[in-house]
Amino acid sequence: MNNRIYISCDMEGIGGVCSDRHRELKDYFYEWARKLMTLELNTVTGLLLKRGVKEIVVNDSHDYMLNLHIDELSPAIQLISGAHKTDSMMEGLTGDFDGAIFIGYHGKGGLHDAVLSHTYADSIAKAILNDRWVGETTLNAAFCGAKNVPLLLVAGDNKVAEEVTELKTETKSVITKTGISRSTGIMIHPTKIVERYEKAIDDVFLTKIEPFRLNPPFRFEVTLREAQMTEIALRVPGTRRISDQTIGFSHDDYITAYRAFLAVQSLASNNYLK
Repeated sequence: MNNRIYISCDMEGIGGVCSDRHRELKDYFYEWARKLMTLELNTVTGLLLKRGVKEIVVNDSHDYMLNLHIDELSPAIQLISGAHKTDSMMEGLTGDFDGAIFIGYHGKGGLHDAVLSHTYADSIAKAILNDRWVGETTLNAAFCGAKNVPLLLVAGDNKVAEEVTELKTETKSVITKTGISRSTGIMIHPTKIVERYEKAIDDVFLTKIEPFRLNPPFRFEVTLREAQMTEIALRVPGTRRISDQTIGFSHDDYITAYRAFLAVQSLASNNYLK
C-alpha cells in the first residue's frame, strides 16, 4: 500500500528545459522553467492523491533548492526547501516511505546526447560505481535501496529512461523530451507529458517494483573535470589517487560512500583555481 511517497524534484529533465539559461536562478528564462517544474510536480502529486496516497514529502533538489514555492503546491505536500542538506537530493528519505519518485532527472555526466547531462556537479566528468557508469538516477536509486525503499518512477529525457531500464527493478519512466545534444532536445507539449504521467502512475500501481540494490563494498571511481581538482578532493578520508584526474574510495555502507561522493564533488566544485 503506497501511503507515504517521497519525491526528489530536479529541473534539467523537466519538459521544455534545455539550456543553462533555464536552470540558473538569476536568468531571465528561469521563471518559465520553474513554472514547468511546478506543473510536472503538481501533476504527479495530484495523481498520487487520487490514488489514495496519504502523505507526500517533496525534496527540492535543483541547484540552490529554492525553486518550488509551497503556496503553489498541494496542501497535502510537505516541502524540503533550501540548500546545505547532508544528503542533498535524497535529504529526508527514510525507511518508512512506501516508495520514491524522481522528477526532472537528467542524463549522467559525460553523455553527449542527453539534455544538460551532468552528475551532481559540472566538476565531475564521470562517476563509476561498482564498475558501472552511473548518473544521479542510479546513485539516488541506490540510496533508496539502502533504505529498502523502491524507486517507483523516474521522469526525464530518453537517456534517463535508458538508465532506469538498467536498474532492472521494474521502475517506470516518463520521457519528457528526446536529447539531440547536451543543449538541444526535441520537446513535446506539456499536455502530452501529463498523459504520459497518467499512464505511468497507473502502471506503478499495477506493478511489483523492487528496491535497487548493489552488493558491497561500494567502490567509487570519480573523474574530475580538471587535474588540480583532485588535490583538494583527496582531503576526504579514505580517498586515493587513481590517475591525474581520477580518485577512488569505497565503503561497505552505501550511505557513507554516497556522502563521501558528495564531499568529493563539493570540494572539487568550490576549490577550482582558474
